[in-house]
Amino acid sequence: MKIFLEYSWWFFPLCLAVGFAVAWFLYAKDSKLHDAPRWVRRLLLILRGMTISFCLFLLLGPFVERRTRKVEKPTIVLVQDNSASVVSTKDSVYYKTKYLSDYKEFVGKLREQYEVDEYCFGESLSNDTVSFDEKMTNISAAIQDVATRYYNQNLGAVVLATDGIYNEGENPKYSLQNLEANVPIYTVALGDTVQNRDNVVSQVLHNKIAFRDNPFVIRVSAESHLFKGVESKLMVKDGETVVYETVLRPSDDHLYKTVDCKLVSKTVGRKIYTVSVEYHDGEVSASNNEYVFAVDVLESRKQILILYEAVHPDVAAIRRAIESNKNFESSVMCLADGKSYDLSAYNCVVMVGLPTASGKGKTVLNEALEKKIPCFVVCNQSTSFEVLNSLNAGLEISNRRGSNDEVRPALEQDFSLFVLDENSKNLLAQVPPLYVPYGNYSIGVQTRVLCSQMLGNIAVERPLILFSQVQNTKVGVVVGEGIWRWRMFDKNLNDSFDAFDSFVNKMITYLALSEKRELFSVSAESIVSDNQNVTFTAELYDKSYEPLTDQTISMLIRNGDGVEYPYTFSSNDNFYLLNAGRLPQGSYTYVAKVSVDGTELRSSGSFSVLPLQIEFKQTRANHAVLADLSLETGGKLFFPSQFDLLYDEIVENQNIVPISHFLKKRRLVVDLPLILLWLVLMASAEWFLRKYYASY
Repeated sequence: MKIFLEYSWWFFPLCLAVGFAVAWFLYAKDSKLHDAPRWVRRLLLILRGMTISFCLFLLLGPFVERRTRKVEKPTIVLVQDNSASVVSTKDSVYYKTKYLSDYKEFVGKLREQYEVDEYCFGESLSNDTVSFDEKMTNISAAIQDVATRYYNQNLGAVVLATDGIYNEGENPKYSLQNLEANVPIYTVALGDTVQNRDNVVSQVLHNKIAFRDNPFVIRVSAESHLFKGVESKLMVKDGETVVYETVLRPSDDHLYKTVDCKLVSKTVGRKIYTVSVEYHDGEVSASNNEYVFAVDVLESRKQILILYEAVHPDVAAIRRAIESNKNFESSVMCLADGKSYDLSAYNCVVMVGLPTASGKGKTVLNEALEKKIPCFVVCNQSTSFEVLNSLNAGLEISNRRGSNDEVRPALEQDFSLFVLDENSKNLLAQVPPLYVPYGNYSIGVQTRVLCSQMLGNIAVERPLILFSQVQNTKVGVVVGEGIWRWRMFDKNLNDSFDAFDSFVNKMITYLALSEKRELFSVSAESIVSDNQNVTFTAELYDKSYEPLTDQTISMLIRNGDGVEYPYTFSSNDNFYLLNAGRLPQGSYTYVAKVSVDGTELRSSGSFSVLPLQIEFKQTRANHAVLADLSLETGGKLFFPSQFDLLYDEIVENQNIVPISHFLKKRRLVVDLPLILLWLVLMASAEWFLRKYYASY
């Protein structure tokens, strides 16, 4: 134990000198103690001097430092695969009974010598009970999570029990760089690497949207193993109606075939299709013989007109983004060509660099607003903001000085007209700047800002991308020039244009969607997987279309069997949110209700929860992945029947040993109880002696 001061130790003798000087001054002329024995007078002086000196010493902030030795036992982390693929074969009963019993016995033996932490994983690492019902498998994420949780700790070994089948994340081998060196991974190889008799629908590629009476193609990838010479029917059903049928005729033990199926829908609405390949006796699993998917059938494609005055790369970037959406059909026209067109034939008009100072584009914009056709104005150097201001398009820029600023987008968190995906959000956080006019910006009451301007790292209260209602018609405005750079940046960053295209299509979809503006509306994804949470957003306005955020919105979700699930929305800035969690597979309807000033408002809709079937596509275990993990880390591969050998291997590993740490703990002397007791005893002793000898 050591004692330290916040000040120099030279103050300590000064404390003693001051303390005893004060004590001497008090007792030197005390006439009441003249008759007391000399030893009493000296003892009283010493007690008073020590008490005062020590109190002064405590003012110097002394603290003590103690070193304690802590022995940390090695931790063995057990990571069990909890995905459905483990029990998708004929050994499912074994893994649910005998295997789990042997596993628990193995864990019990380890706890006698080590610290043992148990986890299971599917899509992510968790402390859930093993039930083999996870819909996805991400081995690399599980290893990375273990590495993060046990960083700089005495992690002795990791025991990873899995079949090696992963359908999400990278190759687990690449995640080992996050694990500390000398930490072995002992793998327990589950499943069977022998190919069994099996027919599989391995993949179905399809569009989420189709159009009535327009043929659309789905691409089915099917496999047939060990059925040489046995014919199997491959069918596509719309409900109970067969809409496509063919026959697989394997000429070898292993058949991999891709079939393009042309379908057509005569009715509008959500269609649930089932792709199936015939099941035969002796197959290892029947779960992978079917694949269910949904397609929203619409009346027709939305027609988008793109107008411009002068050639600009922003035109091409927007056009290519729109054309990536099968729901849209675009037409591009230059006003300078003088070609005629009928605005009534379009669902949205995109105007790049319009209106100009000469007035070109002004008539088009006025006509579109009169005919209630949504407009999307993308500004550049040709745009006349004086003309745009006169049209009351929801934005006004005044006091312009002819100069421009370079700004980046800053997403507004309370924007609720539509929701951007995470890839688009990540892109917007990194994109290069746009050129925007300098000036004073003002927006209308009904304007909603998607992105504000950011100068360097400073957000300014000026809109960059906004949406408004003008004459009850939706209008969007991008104030900046150079949006084409965002598309090129997306290509360099992600090796695709998907994030940018999705961002543009979200804006165009919102504008082109014909809708009657309601005081109360609820929106949700029409199709979700059974491993995803079902979420809803709601908007509520008063008669002046000002948002109401303090109302209670209730919702009733009903499944196909009539079972009802009641919920209540929570307020979030200018809109409401509801996370209904994960729901069982099936078709659902919902009705949301709210009462405003005695009037009940309702919003209803439907959605479908479809099975995520990725776990059943592969039933053949991949033990090569496990062997690589063990080899790279100095571990070994074992089988479920070898838990005793695995236990002996861990015990005999000379690197799995306890480690000791010396911990330093500092504490102020004034906080020590013994110090307080000592001061009380000295003061009490002095008081008693004075009371006894001097009647003090």
